[in-house]
Amino acid sequence: MFGERRIVDNRTFLLGLDKLYRDAMKQHERGELLHCARRVAAALHVTPEAGPVEGYYAEDPQLTEYFLLVRGLQTVGEERTPTVVSLPEFQRLRDVTSAPLYGKSIRRDNLLPTGRDALSQALSDIPMSEWSVQRLTETAQRAAEKMDDFSLVGLAARIRDAVVLTATRESVVLYAELIVGSAMVAPPRPRYVWKVDKQLAEQARRFIDVFATLFGDRLPPPEPAQAETYWAACEGNEMLGRCVRIGYNDTVSPNLQYHWAICRGKHDILSVQEFWHAELWTTKRYKIALRYNGRCPDL
Repeated sequence: MFGERRIVDNRTFLLGLDKLYRDAMKQHERGELLHCARRVAAALHVTPEAGPVEGYYAEDPQLTEYFLLVRGLQTVGEERTPTVVSLPEFQRLRDVTSAPLYGKSIRRDNLLPTGRDALSQALSDIPMSEWSVQRLTETAQRAAEKMDDFSLVGLAARIRDAVVLTATRESVVLYAELIVGSAMVAPPRPRYVWKVDKQLAEQARRFIDVFATLFGDRLPPPEPAQAETYWAACEGNEMLGRCVRIGYNDTVSPNLQYHWAICRGKHDILSVQEFWHAELWTTKRYKIALRYNGRCPDL
């Protein structure tokens, strides 16, 4: 017998993929990648960068250390590459940061590249005075298709969902440009219905394949047999309060930072709040500022 139908649509699938990616990535960042960052930083005499800790990297000391070390390494010029080019730890960091998981690899004379995803491209294509959630979301969708961007953000851009776009971008911020009821009767098992666009699933498969090549971990394939897995991952994916800086204005002093954040708007529906601020706001800071029941704060 089956109970309620649980629809795994494009949003559910991508938020599930986001959660599965975050959980898997944290293990690598706490372990092998932290070791690599320490080794390369020591060779270059680079210290962790001081400043706010963005995204999930504030969750524990190891993730925080990794975030600050990589931020420090991202400020190092390309001319220092010969010092570390023979280190396998540097090769590993460069392989990860230049992977299409994060969009097109952009170096800009730096030791480590960053990823230009569809949202970064949209920010680049639109004059800053015209930045808005709606305009950037629409432009990012076109950019994802034109760039053949199958990064986590690129996948989110394809479905033109600002909430998913914000959630996924916060996940890659470091790399981007029981049973209740009677014991006598088992509750009916939900029926999971797969309604993910075929083209989106094909692009997601490319993301999953690259992740497996890089880390050896195989995320669940994007197919109907995995509908329950993606539903459960989406249900466990906490999005409320995620905040990410996606651009800035350097023509004023101090620089103004452009942010997107997820909060509850009208009718308690998850919405994206865009705001400018002289300071960089992190997920931790934004969550503290949320009003009752996660309503959007006054900024």
